[in-house]
Amino acid sequence: MYDQLKSRVADILRRPQPLKPQTERQLAHHLAEHSSNIKDFLLCAAKVLEDHELDILFAPVFTPTLDHRAEVTDLLFHWRPSEEQIRQLISDLSKEVSHAIVMLPDGTTTELTLHEVMIDRFVRLLRLDAAPDPATAAALRDSLKAELWPIAMALLCERGMTPRHQKWFAAFVNHTSSRRAMTREFLQATADFLAAQKNLDRADMVLSAEALMRATQSTTAFAAAGHNYWSGDVAQHHHYRGQGTIDKERVAKQQAELEHVTALVEDLKTFEA
Repeated sequence: MYDQLKSRVADILRRPQPLKPQTERQLAHHLAEHSSNIKDFLLCAAKVLEDHELDILFAPVFTPTLDHRAEVTDLLFHWRPSEEQIRQLISDLSKEVSHAIVMLPDGTTTELTLHEVMIDRFVRLLRLDAAPDPATAAALRDSLKAELWPIAMALLCERGMTPRHQKWFAAFVNHTSSRRAMTREFLQATADFLAAQKNLDRADMVLSAEALMRATQSTTAFAAAGHNYWSGDVAQHHHYRGQGTIDKERVAKQQAELEHVTALVEDLKTFEA
């Protein structure tokens, strides 16, 4: 199982990754300081920067996405790596994967020499040791379509998901799946809400969910009202530019979030843990 895990993580690390905007902005400072172009600098950054500088600069690139984490969850069904194995994984990958491919803003790609700091961050944030127990994983699998199970498993590894939270999530998904079509977005909204709850008493959770729904309603209404300046003087200074403009993409996103939170509230009221 360890070898399969190592192979999958190595494959992910070797895939082209976009250079995130925040990394681009920070790179500009280093390029000026070292009088270098971006391609040359990415090849030598692992040697010329301190460990903490590498961690800050490339953190956005080496933060695994939910999809990255979902890619390895099937391996965690009946097995979880020990802390010693995780350290070994970081060490082995550092030796076997020497470069990553980075996609630059102009559409070209270049190599980034990897440092153990980058790989350590990526592996640690996969949260491989936080997977649920086999019974919880199996209960979740029985409630979801095959393509959603890895996503749900990855969500159970989020910070805040204790074993008790994980069991609650699996039971709630089982309850909800009998009432509505399950989606990735609803699972994420539910997991985000659950991970923030310290008290899993249903009455308290309903109150928290209702408060979240009211806040989401307000945010949705604000987005639908269009852009407004906070001050008349500021609006006048900008000649009322953009006043009343509605960001349709933002509104659609907020409305979808409101639908998920509303469904969460409804299902919580009929759920018996």
